[in-house]
Amino acid sequence: MLCQVPPSTCKLGSATLQAHYTQQCPLDSRPYTMASSAPSPAAPLLALATLAVLVSAAAAAAAACSATDRDALLAIRAALSEAHLGVFSSWTGTECCTNWYGVSCDPTTGRVADLTLRGEADDAVMAPAGRPASGVMSGYISDAVCRLDRLSSLIIADWKQISGPIPPCVVATSLPFLSILDLSGNRLTGEIPQSVGILSRLTVFSLADNLISGVIPCSISSLASLRHLDLSNNQLTGGIPANLGNLTMLSRALLGRNQLSGPIPTSLGSLTRLADLDLSENQLTGSIPDSLGSGHVLTSLYLGSNRISGGIPASLLQNKGLGILNLSRNAVDGTIPDVFTSQSYFMVLDLSRNQLTGTVPRSLATATYVGHLDLSHNLLCGSIPAGPPFDHLDAEWFASNSCLCGGPLGKCT
Repeated sequence: MLCQVPPSTCKLGSATLQAHYTQQCPLDSRPYTMASSAPSPAAPLLALATLAVLVSAAAAAAAACSATDRDALLAIRAALSEAHLGVFSSWTGTECCTNWYGVSCDPTTGRVADLTLRGEADDAVMAPAGRPASGVMSGYISDAVCRLDRLSSLIIADWKQISGPIPPCVVATSLPFLSILDLSGNRLTGEIPQSVGILSRLTVFSLADNLISGVIPCSISSLASLRHLDLSNNQLTGGIPANLGNLTMLSRALLGRNQLSGPIPTSLGSLTRLADLDLSENQLTGSIPDSLGSGHVLTSLYLGSNRISGGIPASLLQNKGLGILNLSRNAVDGTIPDVFTSQSYFMVLDLSRNQLTGTVPRSLATATYVGHLDLSHNLLCGSIPAGPPFDHLDAEWFASNSCLCGGPLGKCT
C-alpha cells in the first residue's frame, strides 16, 4: 500500500465491519374478539377505533426510550460539565427520546440514533434571547457513547474545553451504523485511531480545531462513503496518504494548519467530486501535481504557506470552475502561464511571496472577473497591462517585484 507516512502506520489496510447488529421488536399479535348480541352500524367503527388505539399504544411502547441507552446518556453527561447554558437541564425523567435536548431516537425502536450537542447554536435552548450563543463545556467524552450502538450521528462540537482522547471504541466495531462523526472545536488530544477505516458508513469525519497529533492513518482511504473530511488546525505530522484518491465520493478535504510534510499526492487529482481542497499552512514540499488542474468540480484550492516549488500548472489557471486559488508563501518559480480566457472567473488569485519571473499575463485582461489579485513579492518585470482587472487594484498587490511598472505603480520610464 502506497502511503506517505511511516510504514508502521500502514499495517491495517482496508477494514471491514466485523459484526452486524439487528433488533426485532415484534408486537403482541394475539387476536381479540368483540362480542355483541346483535350487529349494529356502530360496530365496525368501534372495532376500527379500538384497533387504532391498540396500534397507537403498541407504537408508543416500541418508541419508548431504551433503558440501556438512557443509562449511557447519563454516563456521558456525568463526564461533561456545562454550567451556564443549561444544555443538560432537560435530561431528566425516563423519556430521553422526546424531551432530552440533542437526543433523537428511531421512532420504531426507541433506540438513540443521533446525539447532537453543539456549543454554537441559535436554537431556543442555546439562544433563549434570540441571539446565537457560544457555550463552553469541559470534561471528556466518555466511552459510554459506544453503548449507543445504533448511533448514526455523533456530534459533540465547538465546546472549546472538552479534552482527552477520542474513545478508541468509537472507531471500532461498537458503532457500526455511524455516518457522521463531528468532534471539532474542542481540545481533544492523542492520535486518530488506526482502526478508523472500519467505519464503512462514515460520510462526515471532522476533528478540526483540536490538538490531535500523530499521523493520518492509511486506513482512512477505506472510508468509501466519505464526503467531508476536516482535520484542519491540529498538530498532525507525517505525510498525506498517497491513496487518499481512493475516496471517490469525497467533496471536501480540509487538512490545513497542521505540520504535514512530503509531497501532494497525485491521486487527489482523480477525485472527480472534489470541490474544496485545503492543504495550506503545512510543510509540504515538491511540485503541484498537474492532475489537480483536471478537477471537474474543483472550486477552491488553498496551498499557501508551504514549501512547494516548481512551476504553476497551466491546467490550474485554465480550470473553468476554479474560483479561489491561493499559492502564496511558497517557493513556486517560473512564469505565470498566459492562459486566461473570457471564462476565467477568480474571486481570489493569490500568487504572492514566491519566486515567479517573467511578466504579468496579458490574457488576464480577458477574464470575466478577477476580484482579488495579489502578485506582490515575486521577481516579475515589465509593464502591467491596462484595463480591468488592473484598473481597480491597489499598488500593494504588485509591490516588491524586480521591475514592474505601469497601472497602479505609475508610468514606466
